[in-house]
Amino acid sequence: MELVIAWSTGSLAVLADAFHSGVDLTGSLVALSGIRMALRAADVGHAYGYRRYENAAALVQFVLIAIIGVTVIEEAVRRYLTGFTVTITGLSLVAILATLVLDVLLFRYISRRSAALESSALEADAFHFGTDAIGKVGVVLGVGMAYLGYPVMDLVGAVGIAVVFLASAFVMGKKNLQVLVDASPPAELLRDLRATAMRVEGVSGIHSLRGRMSGQAIFIDLAVHVSPDVSLERAHGIAHAVEGAVREKIPGVTEVVVHVEPSGHDPRLDEAHAS
Repeated sequence: MELVIAWSTGSLAVLADAFHSGVDLTGSLVALSGIRMALRAADVGHAYGYRRYENAAALVQFVLIAIIGVTVIEEAVRRYLTGFTVTITGLSLVAILATLVLDVLLFRYISRRSAALESSALEADAFHFGTDAIGKVGVVLGVGMAYLGYPVMDLVGAVGIAVVFLASAFVMGKKNLQVLVDASPPAELLRDLRATAMRVEGVSGIHSLRGRMSGQAIFIDLAVHVSPDVSLERAHGIAHAVEGAVREKIPGVTEVVVHVEPSGHDPRLDEAHAS
């Protein structure tokens, strides 16, 4: 419908929004594919599972949004320099408002589902519909001003929409890229985990605490110091207690690898570990 309105009115703002709606549809298909892959169980070839397919799917969606944003800005500059005409009717304004209401409803529904399922791909999809709704506000303002006799505002509205696209692509794209490049979980989370491990009986020190994320899952590994006088069985029990305490503290932690070392050992042996 938006493509028809854009063609009949010559509005770049409406055309930009139509392109974004097309990306929403494509993004939903990409999100579905990413979620289906992420739900696959770990296997020999993917020992840590397939969760990052969700982040990859989300990143693809925001690359598409960024491309649309740049294209719209380029077209707005071209039209401004070469001239353009916009013919707006009251019916087209009503149609745009109807699509705005639809986007808001879809945004609220998918946001609730993404929160319930803790899905990065659905979060990206919800973000799409959210930016689409914000973009529609720009469309309404730009087209409304053009209807009142200020056609250049259609270009201003289109550029405003494009800026929203680029900003959302940067923010959410960065978030998912951080997961794909093994960025550490938040420092506050690691501090909480360190304190949790230190409270376990028998632990006298900790080093090399680090983590990474895969989808919504968190993988942690750390080295704990125990008395050199304890038995191997006791040291093994302490390691299991640390793992259980960390899992209980942060439900999102999927795997904890605990390396046990004797207190007072040569610190040069730790140089190969991340501090």
